[in-house]
This record gives sequence, structure tokens and C-alpha cells, in this order.
Amino acid sequence: MKKNKYSDALDIIIDALSSQDYTALQNYEASCPKINQKIQTVESLLQQISNTHQTLLFEQERINHVLFHMAEGFVLIDHHKNILLCNQSVKNFFDCEQDVTAQNISVLVNDKSISQAVGKALEKEQSSMFEMWLHENLILNAYVSPAQKGPLQDNEPAVTIFFVNVTKEKLLEKQKREFFSNASHELKTPITSILGFSEMINHNIIKTEEEKDQVLERIEIEARRMSELISNLLMISNLEAKSKPTEYTDFNLNEVLQEAVSSVSPMNNNEPVQIEVDASDVIVYANRHQLYEMCVNLIENAVKYNKPGGLVSIELKAKKYHVTLKVKDTGIGIPVEHQARVFERFFRVDYGRDKKVGGSGLGLSIVKHIVNMYNGEISLRSKKDIGTTIQVRLPIVRRQEEG
Repeated sequence: MKKNKYSDALDIIIDALSSQDYTALQNYEASCPKINQKIQTVESLLQQISNTHQTLLFEQERINHVLFHMAEGFVLIDHHKNILLCNQSVKNFFDCEQDVTAQNISVLVNDKSISQAVGKALEKEQSSMFEMWLHENLILNAYVSPAQKGPLQDNEPAVTIFFVNVTKEKLLEKQKREFFSNASHELKTPITSILGFSEMINHNIIKTEEEKDQVLERIEIEARRMSELISNLLMISNLEAKSKPTEYTDFNLNEVLQEAVSSVSPMNNNEPVQIEVDASDVIVYANRHQLYEMCVNLIENAVKYNKPGGLVSIELKAKKYHVTLKVKDTGIGIPVEHQARVFERFFRVDYGRDKKVGGSGLGLSIVKHIVNMYNGEISLRSKKDIGTTIQVRLPIVRRQEEG
């Protein structure tokens, strides 16, 4: 069969399309000017297609990069409930290591709420939002929505599922509720006592001067207790917000420690607790009041939760770049299951709520906030009925020379 004048040009075009190599079109020159013109037009169109294809590939890579690195989980499923797209965060949330593409959503998330929400999205085009408690340390908000028309080639309906980790927010809400509840409880007790004793005086229930003196003394004790609690709350608030300017000076931390020891009553249930101090002089550049409060709270706890006649050992040692304060007691100790929470505001082990022991549960929380402010470290070791050791390690910061 005899080829016409267009055969060679068609062959060149077909070869270029097959190999996706358009250099042959650039080098080809037909005897007919019209054919050359058509080939140039085809070459231009093919180059546009190639550029568009490269742009799409680049956009696809960018989308994949964003999906892979985003903290939220994203899943796209088709009308058969099979997974079309799934990012890494979702796999991390649900401890899935396998490739789940083209598999049913139940392989990734075997949850009744998700299944029902996907059904509503597919059948009724309804969106859903609900909370998923996977475990104590992972709480997710799930958003299930019908996809816009046309996400799939066959224009079939699809569903998107968006998972947001709200663990920190939920735990913060819980801590706030507990904080207000505990603060109200701690403030209510002394206020109730003060009101009760005041009514006794106003209604002449107390007859003798001796009884009146005892009641007034009790009112003063409760008022001081309430004042101390409010001061501690304000201190924690200022430490958390960092709203109050902090005055730094050079001072000897050993002197501050000795002052703290002197200010703490060494009595527990009317029996003395021995306090031993092994301290080295160390000059630090910090806020004196904050480090004094840190020392006082550590020592008070060691005495308060000690056994009558027990021992508190305090050690202050300095090295080139940091100072270590260790407070060890021979007290009642802290059960393992409670040790992770002892630095929370108002948290006390059950026996810590005994009125003989007292306390608001704010002391160690204040210590932790102060340590964090100075980028220090705090650690705790404790055994029930044997004792507790708390160690604070602070970097030594010295005033920079002026000029």
C-alpha cells in the first residue's frame, strides 16, 4: 500500500505520543508547509499537556506531603466504605502499621459510631461529629461528612473522616473542673468554721472569757489557713501566667535553705521530727522569694507526711553548672499508682486528706512550677511506709557582667 504525504507525519506523531518524547517533532521537517504547521500545533499542544501533567504531579506530591505531615487524621472512603486515602496520623491514632488502601474502613477503625456515621453520610448525606475515647491518654473528635460531588471518577458518593486529637484540651478542662471544685472545697471549710464561731459569739452561746479566747484563736487559725491558701493560688497563677515581673538578685542559696528550715515547724502529731542539713554555699542569680518558697514547701511536706520521731535529710550540693537540692524523709511514702500525680494542683493521696495531716495539696505543684520556670528538673522516688526522696536540679545562672 502506497503511503500518502501525511503517513510519515502521523508515524512521527504516534511515536512521540508513545514515547512521550517530543524532540522528534521538533527535528521533523516535512516537504509540505501545511504539514509542518500542523506538527508544530500538535507539538505545542503536547508540550502543554506535558506541562499540565508535571504541574498535577507536583500538586499531588504537595498534597501528599501535607496529608502525611499534618497532625490531624484524614480518611477518604468510597461508597463501598473502602479506603481511598489515609494519612499517617490516622494510622498512628489507631496503631495500624499495614497499608489499608482499598480495604474496608473497619480494618482501620472498628467502631460502631464510625460505621453508623459513614452510613448516614452515604445514604442521607448527613454530617456527624462525636468524641472517641480510645484510652485515657488519647481522645479524638471525629468529623464524618459526605464529600462534594465528583471526588471520584465515576461520580459516586464518597465520605471524608477527619480526626482531631483533643486530649490536651479535654484533660485541661478536667483539670479546671477539679481545680475549681477543690478550691471551693478548701475555701469552704475555713469559711464555714469562721461563720460558725462568729455566730456562736453573736448569739451569746459562749459564756466565759476562756471559751471566747479559744474561739477567737480558732477563727484566727482558720483565717490564716484561708489566707495561706489564697496566697498559694495567686502564686501558682502568677507562675503559670508569668504575668508578674520577677526580681532577680545574687544570693547564697544555702542561707535561703537555712531560713526555710528555721521557718518550718519540726513537729508531727506533737512529736519532733529530726531535720539534718548537709549544705554547701552556692551563689545563684534568681528570685529569692521563689526559691525560698520552693525550699519551704519541700521541707514542710517532708515533715508533714513523716512518721512521728522520723528523720528529714536535706542535701544541697553545687557543681560547675548546676545545683542539686535533695530532701529525703522516712515518712509514710507514696504508692506507685499515685506518684505521677503528686505535682498536680490539690492532688493528695487519700491519707493526705486526714485533718491531722492537713494541707491543701498545692505545695508540690508550686515547687514544680518554680523548677520549670528556671528550666530545672524535678524527680521523685518513694516507697509506701518507707519514705520519699524529692530531688531538684537547677542550672546555676550568674549575673552577666555589665559592659
